[in-house]
Amino acid sequence: MRQKAIGRIGQSARRPSLMMLRIGAAFGRSLFVLLESEGPPCGPACGASILGKVIGGRFAMVVGPDFSTSVNEEHYEEVDRLLKSAFPTDAEARLVRQLRADGDMLLESRKPWNGKTGGYFALSRMYAPEGWACLAPMAVRPEWQGGRLAERNPNMAVGGPKDEMYRSPWRFGTRMLQELAAIYEIPLERLPANVPKTIVVLGKPSFYGRYGFSWQRAQKLKSPCPLESTLILRCGDDVPEAELVYPRALSDL
Repeated sequence: MRQKAIGRIGQSARRPSLMMLRIGAAFGRSLFVLLESEGPPCGPACGASILGKVIGGRFAMVVGPDFSTSVNEEHYEEVDRLLKSAFPTDAEARLVRQLRADGDMLLESRKPWNGKTGGYFALSRMYAPEGWACLAPMAVRPEWQGGRLAERNPNMAVGGPKDEMYRSPWRFGTRMLQELAAIYEIPLERLPANVPKTIVVLGKPSFYGRYGFSWQRAQKLKSPCPLESTLILRCGDDVPEAELVYPRALSDL
């Protein structure tokens, strides 16, 4: 069983004061989670199409991808092409098709821009513990990785001091993970019943650890996969004890 993530990490944003995240119909219906926290009016984690940043005492508008939305049947072919182009084999594309066929797909999310899907991730239903989900696969359109779309901005000097300011909003993988992690910053008692209690991911702690996923909190789990590459995202700071049973399609990888 394996898990990959495509796309580099940008600089973490400060938490927004008001954030509305759209979590797709696979949670039962379109769900909007309102998060309130201290911080500036908005930042890259907001998922907004236009972001504001203060540069040299001036307020600058930075364009970024659209809000993440749920994947519908009309997007299946495009998602399939994206996965095949982002990974060296078609294993991830086959995984997604099998999760759908088995009825184990919980949520598919896409981050669109200019009529195309720039980023994608899938959450599948863990067989155990109940109410847990697994993040796999996750991918970004290869030609848009690393915030490359920012280079179309004529005001951007690639490699200059403002490089990351322009590039960060266009890091599709970063934006999707920030939006996902923000859901779990609220107290557990405010977490909607149809949102997974915990999300499990297999990957590099140095990557996912920047987005709320914790390797340390996964160390009391029993898993068929190495715990050194197992991370969890959940509310609070407890260290749960449980046995992980992955969906059949993931177990067959």
